[in-house]
Amino acid sequence: MIQIPKNFMGKPIAGSLERVLSNGTTPPVVETHTLQPPINAPDFSGYIFVPSIGIYMAKERTHHRLNWYQTHEALHKENKRMPTLNEFREYLKYLKENSGGVAGASVSEIQTILDDILTVRDPWRAEWLDADFKVDNEELYIHYNHRSVSGQLVPQNKELLTDYLTTDRTPGIDLESWIQSASPHGLPKPEIKKGKLYYWAPMKDNKSVARFDVDSDRANLYCYGRPVFTYASLGVFCVCEANASLQKI
Repeated sequence: MIQIPKNFMGKPIAGSLERVLSNGTTPPVVETHTLQPPINAPDFSGYIFVPSIGIYMAKERTHHRLNWYQTHEALHKENKRMPTLNEFREYLKYLKENSGGVAGASVSEIQTILDDILTVRDPWRAEWLDADFKVDNEELYIHYNHRSVSGQLVPQNKELLTDYLTTDRTPGIDLESWIQSASPHGLPKPEIKKGKLYYWAPMKDNKSVARFDVDSDRANLYCYGRPVFTYASLGVFCVCEANASLQKI
């Protein structure tokens, strides 16, 4: 049971309304303060916070004309990094599931981002992804979450690839199926539905990295891209962890 106090600011509550009415005076105004909800992540302009993975993803593609190695190096100097396959997939999933707008991004901004990444049209656009495929004892591994350590690019994770589509699918896989459910490392699952997204499986040549691209012909998930490749419209949607401090875009 809620206990009602007998006094407020040193005066009795009982009969207060009657006293006010009889005296013809205005009751005192009690000042109130609205509590603001706590903010779980910094509000960086130019980024969208993705709650499921706890990171910020950039709204725009940047760092053009750099190869895969150079992109990592440039990002690390700015306290940023390249997204992994799963992070990129989760970003697309979040935008598509919240097309009505999210904190820090309007409806039109989300539509622009999705159009830029996914719409089949000219010009050719592409973004690097942090996935490097390496062979060890005849097994294919994914190296990801790279950091610059003493001038060297070092993966923080090296894991055996499992439960993924091992062959090319051209024409391809279903985009929505891949976005909603993928392998532990963000690759299409073996049983994925057929669709229009061309998929190029990782190769066992120790020269394969990942990128996503689209042009007037089709969209492609490349997992055997050459890391030394560069192009004017090839860049990256960079990442920042929620607790990081970085230069704003």
